[in-house]
Amino acid sequence: GCINISPCWFQQGHEDGFMPEVSATLKGDRSLSVIQDMQRPGLISSAALRVMHPQLYRASISTHIELGNWAAKQGLDDMCRFLQHWTSVYTGAAIMCNRKSPSHRDPKCPPEGFDILTCIGGYGHGVMQLTNLGIELAYDPGVMVSYSGRLVRHGVQVAEGDRS
Repeated sequence: GCINISPCWFQQGHEDGFMPEVSATLKGDRSLSVIQDMQRPGLISSAALRVMHPQLYRASISTHIELGNWAAKQGLDDMCRFLQHWTSVYTGAAIMCNRKSPSHRDPKCPPEGFDILTCIGGYGHGVMQLTNLGIELAYDPGVMVSYSGRLVRHGVQVAEGDRS
């Protein structure tokens, strides 16, 4: 399965004239706790982006600040509070559990955007395939991989783990 977590999010299926809101996963009693638990990985992924793509990092910081200002002006108190605690320069995180992923591209991602993927959990012998680049990487817990999801065809194979 997949869980999407975002302090400021456009829901799927809404293309025009729709205001962002807090993702459904952050609309419960433990919302701030979830964000706080994600702070360290958020900082690590932000630092990685700062090194890999400084221009995108700066643009992401500017977007984060503008979203916070916009949320405050709109009176969206939860969104404003969550943005204050959100440490990642990315505006969302997708957590995919027990997942093998066939090789694919992400056509709705901007080509200049970088995704950062990190493997966590009880898996071993995972392989990240960057098919059109001819690259296979060990994708075991603790590994962080970054690429343009639109330009790079990618997939994951897991030989053993919690549920492979």
